[in-house]
Amino acid sequence: MINSHYVPQFILRNFYSNDKITYCDLEKKKVELRNTRSVFSEDGYYPEGIEKDLCKKAEYLFANLYHNKLERARNNITLTLDDMFVIKKYLIVCAIRYKSELTETDKHIIKELGSSFQVDYDRSLNEILACEKSDDLFEKLNSVPNKLIDYLCGNGTPKMDDNIFLWAEMKDILSSFLVFVKTRGDEKFIIPDIGRAICEGPIAYKKVDYIMDIAFKTLNPQLIEISKYTSARDYTYYPLSRNLAVISINAFYKLFTDSGLKVNISLPPECPTLSKALGFGDRNAIKPPKVKG
Repeated sequence: MINSHYVPQFILRNFYSNDKITYCDLEKKKVELRNTRSVFSEDGYYPEGIEKDLCKKAEYLFANLYHNKLERARNNITLTLDDMFVIKKYLIVCAIRYKSELTETDKHIIKELGSSFQVDYDRSLNEILACEKSDDLFEKLNSVPNKLIDYLCGNGTPKMDDNIFLWAEMKDILSSFLVFVKTRGDEKFIIPDIGRAICEGPIAYKKVDYIMDIAFKTLNPQLIEISKYTSARDYTYYPLSRNLAVISINAFYKLFTDSGLKVNISLPPECPTLSKALGFGDRNAIKPPKVKG
């Protein structure tokens, strides 16, 4: 059996110290130096075909972009549309490659709402790895919402081939904007055991109702569009090395940065600034990367 990593080895090597990674086992309350082959992996974790496609169609492409452009960047990063496709495809793969155990809530949802809500990791990976350009990703993303909304309103039933698990993860990443963050001084990033961390702050759920309420009161098309993609997730953190991470920030927060959106609304009173809502940054510091057509 192949020893498959659910966090790529080329990422783990960026956390090396003397050819070892410092590994903290929270359950055993133990810190030790480990070889990257022995962490974040399991024999036969993926079918052999998926393992090969992960390397060829996602990890290799992203590793080239990382080494040739991302790790060399200083104060600004300018990306092409092709670069953004490689990055977002890689992040979607990161979001769906770790096979977490279903909670009782997950099982209840699947039982009540049907097979379209079944979590199938291998199928989801195959679907994303087959996407060869941005249009393929967005076509897959846009194929589900109307049918899902109709179903939740009591009209119709999602088909067996509607992969709601994959759609939800794609929606979060493709609608978000990316911020690349570098450490300063002695600060270092750490890597969670699933390769990413989902963060929900003090207005995580409140912002969903807040933006929808304003959108439908004003009928502002930009707000209506953003309300479709606002979720409880504030941001997801993907460490790339001890000194560099990419943060996928919810589309809602575009409204309060220098992103080009001109909509006159304020953050909720309980979190009047980006720093209060997210726990870091401000409108001048949080900027999407420059993208060339």
